[in-house]
Amino acid sequence: MANFPSVAAIIPTFNRQTKLLRFLKLIQQQTYPNLQVIIVDSSSIDGTPDLVRSQFPEVTLIEVSDREFWAGATNAGVKLALDRQVDFILTINDDVIIAPNHIKDLVDLAQQHQLSILGNRIDYLTPRDQVWSLGTYTDWGSDRFLKIAYNDLSLADIPNDLLAKELIPVDTLPGNGVLIRSYVFNQVGLYNTKFCPHYHADSELIMRAKKADIDAWIAPHLVIQNDFSNEQKQMPQRNIAGLWYIFFNPKSHLFMPAILYLIWEYCPPSQKIATLFNLSKRFQSMRF
Repeated sequence: MANFPSVAAIIPTFNRQTKLLRFLKLIQQQTYPNLQVIIVDSSSIDGTPDLVRSQFPEVTLIEVSDREFWAGATNAGVKLALDRQVDFILTINDDVIIAPNHIKDLVDLAQQHQLSILGNRIDYLTPRDQVWSLGTYTDWGSDRFLKIAYNDLSLADIPNDLLAKELIPVDTLPGNGVLIRSYVFNQVGLYNTKFCPHYHADSELIMRAKKADIDAWIAPHLVIQNDFSNEQKQMPQRNIAGLWYIFFNPKSHLFMPAILYLIWEYCPPSQKIATLFNLSKRFQSMRF
């Protein structure tokens, strides 16, 4: 294995046995030879741990509390991978479809260009040929300062010269299909469980790395397809409970501690007031 850097794929999961089973069958088909798989189960009650142990004995299973959320669960896997002294850590979700050469192609590209952080394009599984993400960019001063690039656009609506690029620099990345050299975690730390326990922990880590002069890139031609569930698309009910969920549930993308922390830590001083003002206007316009 001397010619193949070691890669640990970290996959957090919670009560998604069917999707995880599909993913593990796909990960078994990966052509990259120096790969280890670490599943972090957040106290699933659907039989996930027993399934992994019985059908995939080569996979490492870690069990954590369901209060760990994405950041805590992912950190558990990252800590083990760092203890094993792997070269790369790949964070990826259990609800994706990946081609057999996907991890090999990521590693080859990262090695060729000496990249420390490399992400892939994320398309919807359905509808076909519709992009969910080509990375994330910051738009400080607006009411949505983290914006997913080319979100919900058809491939036909994205410039061909952009899709033809081998690499595109990004401000940050969703954590689904991101290859990170282990030294990055050793240098900047783990995912932020205090302020970003679920949403935005992925983005915050990349922003922290960039603050430490570690660049991040995306490869438009390397694609995973995400099987978004109906639950992920549902909005909370329009009542007080729904309002509480939106702003104070860690699983909400508008979780206030995370939003305010990102503004405090990463927004340029000249844009802080405008960002907070426009964000408050956005919240005031939300109807429940």
